[in-house]
Amino acid sequence: MKVSVLDKYTVRDVLEYRGNPQLNHSIEDTGTIEEALELMDTYDIVSLPVFGRSKGGDQDRSSFVDIVSVYDLRDYIIQSQDLEEEVHFQLLSGRPSGNPTVLQHTVGQIVRSRKHASKEISASASLEQLLRLFTSMGQHRVLVTDLELGPSFPQYHHAQQQVPEQPDKPFGYGGRQRGYSIDSACSTNSTVEYIEEEGNVVVCGLTQYDVVRFIQHHNHELWHSLDVSAMVLANGKFSSEGGESVDLPKLPHLSVRDSALSAMKQLRDSRASALPVVDHDGRLITEMAGTGMRRLNTSSIGMLGKPVLAFMFGLRLTVTRPYVVHQGFTLSQIMSGLLQMNCRRAWMVDQAGRPIAVISLTNVLQHFL
Repeated sequence: MKVSVLDKYTVRDVLEYRGNPQLNHSIEDTGTIEEALELMDTYDIVSLPVFGRSKGGDQDRSSFVDIVSVYDLRDYIIQSQDLEEEVHFQLLSGRPSGNPTVLQHTVGQIVRSRKHASKEISASASLEQLLRLFTSMGQHRVLVTDLELGPSFPQYHHAQQQVPEQPDKPFGYGGRQRGYSIDSACSTNSTVEYIEEEGNVVVCGLTQYDVVRFIQHHNHELWHSLDVSAMVLANGKFSSEGGESVDLPKLPHLSVRDSALSAMKQLRDSRASALPVVDHDGRLITEMAGTGMRRLNTSSIGMLGKPVLAFMFGLRLTVTRPYVVHQGFTLSQIMSGLLQMNCRRAWMVDQAGRPIAVISLTNVLQHFL
């Protein structure tokens, strides 16, 4: 459903609403998968811009290469031929084998191993173009180009470094530096991904969450578009009389007995960012998200062989009840809940508490096209 009122807004409008274009989190293409996972976990983000070093003149220069997400890392890791051997060894011995693992591969290897769509968009592009990049191309984060600095970015300050250095020491459980929201790019304290000082041009990033916040800020202009029900967002079919007749695709789910490795494979095969974990009666317990891989390191690979809940507890992941909605919830209510609870998806359940659909940020943005 195309929303005409959004035609007047551009990518720059979203950036100005978010504020403070400041260089923050990125990684070099020579960085390892383990380093990328740790960085994502430390700052509670799901994607990182990748930069390459090239020598020019008297100093090295950095150039944007690509954006890598935790889902790219997840898929690359679980397709490793040696992964299951390491998982089994650690389960039996309780220690790493000492052999090199897939976590020592570089981020550059991941970038070169896959095909992808464009991850850049002009600041002058329409909001509709940005929505299509996020929804049709499956992007979580994009870099914004052709953005000239001005008074609309009063918090901007020049950054001398182009690629942030890694933390001096690892951030363990309880030491995470959480930002304002679920993704540091959504915070007013973060995320210009790259600054080119020549010509006073800044390139920064936007996420799906940024756009949802922007749309919610303009909900007074969109009231007629926000009354749609959760069933419509989930692409379900229901009777015009408002009865209980529901025709939704069967939602894949995980049981408490499934191993974390099989869960990650199912996430990859279903192209999902998360799956519901249900009890013996099919009722929702929690969710297993690809973001759980961010806690993985060389010594904890064996945890992938354990059941999903043991994996989550073993890596000290937060096991909380997911954001739950019902068929009668409206888009306005769902958006408010996603933003207030700082989460990336809502699970629609039936009267017995069984998950029947998931409504993601992509579903929300797709509604406005």
